[in-house]
Amino acid sequence: MMLRLLLGLFALFLVCSCQDYEEKERVIGYKGKARVNPFLAFEKFVGEYSGSEMITARSWRVMDGEDAVLILSVDMLTTKEHVARVGQWVSDGGHAIFLIDHAESRGSDWLENEEHPVVSEPLKRFFQEAGISVNDAEKVQELNTVTLEDEIFGVRMRSRTSMSYQDQKNQGLVNAEWGDGLITIISDARMLRNRFIDEQQHADVVARLLDWSRAGRVIMLRGVGISFFGLLWEKAWMVLVSAALLLLVWLLRHMPRFGPLAGEGPQNQMRAYDHHLEMIGDFHWRLDRGASLLQPLRQELQELCHHWQMKTGRLDEGLFDVMAAQSGIPADRVQRAMTEHRSSDSLVFSRAVADLQQIRKAFL
Repeated sequence: MMLRLLLGLFALFLVCSCQDYEEKERVIGYKGKARVNPFLAFEKFVGEYSGSEMITARSWRVMDGEDAVLILSVDMLTTKEHVARVGQWVSDGGHAIFLIDHAESRGSDWLENEEHPVVSEPLKRFFQEAGISVNDAEKVQELNTVTLEDEIFGVRMRSRTSMSYQDQKNQGLVNAEWGDGLITIISDARMLRNRFIDEQQHADVVARLLDWSRAGRVIMLRGVGISFFGLLWEKAWMVLVSAALLLLVWLLRHMPRFGPLAGEGPQNQMRAYDHHLEMIGDFHWRLDRGASLLQPLRQELQELCHHWQMKTGRLDEGLFDVMAAQSGIPADRVQRAMTEHRSSDSLVFSRAVADLQQIRKAFL
């Protein structure tokens, strides 16, 4: 009966599971490094095409003559100092590529991200001095072509920014000379992202921009936070190295020499008791300079002296005078040993203990 019941339940489950279902496949993005770095394909393209070193910087760095291209989002330059620093580097022969829409690192290429970066006023003035006008468009603009040196390239651009240069309006990519260098503004950065770099003629546009640059490193700036330790190493590396060497010399002079540990002798019960007693004495000395240790001995001496006076009929005499007469210690020392609350140092404490012990022997 139990077997029939189990077979019936199994058949019922099979019937219930035989239902129609539809399987759908949905793309959610890349895997591995491409999932966290939307410009990974561009980095590999730079290395294979130009052979230049590609560096991704997450904080502001000082550009020099060995850096050829600087790629950054427009919302990273918000101060006059940073804009002036980039402008000075470009005028010395550098190539700065500014990205506007779709330049964020956290965005997904499979989701329509409508975040629009804000171009700061110092950067707008810098663009205006170069003859470039950058304004927000009333609606999203879609461009299918860009022109580079009278050559038309097919692209796929979608942006909410309107750019004009000289007599050219509504441009998606603008180039302008600045000193000995070049300024490039790309309204839609998707042509550099993993999913879109192989579409249309995006790779050809990127290759043309790299050809216009001098030989050197390509820097992609993904953050402008100033590193305190990086700045310290850049401005004061000689002081840091000197301090480290000084610390090393001090450690070598004061650290114990290497070698086998000194063997410990056999510990017996007496040695352990002495060590315990020493620790107790050190505790009381730190607590109240040994006053708590002298108090029991002083009370015992008062009782011994009082019994001796009663026994000899000399209750009228002073306590300290009797102790001084019996022990042979001057009265002022007896008074200090019996009344001083805290000893100024260990020598005074030792002398007081010795005087109290001598007085005790005189009454035993």
